Amino acid sequence: MKNKILFSALFISFFFSSCQENTKKEEIKTEETQVTEQIVKETPEFTKGIETTHKKAAFMSNEVVSYDLVVQFGGKDYLAARFTQTVTGSKIKMERTNGEIVIFDGNNVFTNKTDANLQSDRFDIFTWSYFVTIPYKLNDNGTIWSDFQDKPFYDTKLHTGKLSFEANIGDAPDDWYVIYKDEHNYLVGAAYIVSFGKGKEVAEKEPHAVKYNHFSEVDGIPFATEWTYHMWTNETGFGEKIGNATLSNITFSKTTDNLFNRPKNAIVVPLK
Repeated sequence: MKNKILFSALFISFFFSSCQENTKKEEIKTEETQVTEQIVKETPEFTKGIETTHKKAAFMSNEVVSYDLVVQFGGKDYLAARFTQTVTGSKIKMERTNGEIVIFDGNNVFTNKTDANLQSDRFDIFTWSYFVTIPYKLNDNGTIWSDFQDKPFYDTKLHTGKLSFEANIGDAPDDWYVIYKDEHNYLVGAAYIVSFGKGKEVAEKEPHAVKYNHFSEVDGIPFATEWTYHMWTNETGFGEKIGNATLSNITFSKTTDNLFNRPKNAIVVPLK
């Protein structure tokens, strides 16, 4: 009888101990949830209109987007390539017209050319795809928004916001953009610096800007198909034209198992 009483007492003690432990776990979990909720960033009003006008939800409902991009600077061809990427930019393929294939498989960048300009490859595969899809990247993880104000844009003024990045975001977290939107919430321009390979201090001595001049719809989604590049200052805005780009042959598709596989005999394109 004593054994039964002792066992019952132990069981009751264990039961209440477990309940208390579970309660503590629930309290800790609740506290963690509350902390998580507190650090969720609110989407800036400035970007909400852009995402609506550029049909972000429709764009993100696809898996893969492909396009041809030609870029010229100083009257000379700089880039001519077919890009294929996930809509999030998590994987990218760049097929240059000279036969080089550059792949970002989500972890590393590869090229099939042993004599390639590796630094240019890494810059090009990320930079130009970003310029194409920037209306859908405004609230990615690690983005920081500030300095919302009207700035000169030729013979008018437009709403702008400054986009910068948290540390360790991408290859060049020191980069920043000043995003311009018009009265219809089209993203019509972006001033920027390129710190990759030279550092922020040097890059800020000569900021540039891209102006999106013409929009065409593909499956109801607007894409800027004609761009110009300019010198830029914070005080006067867009200045001398230094380059141009054309975007064409835009298509959406499903992904496949081998779409972003590294090319045969590929070499790694290092960060530095």
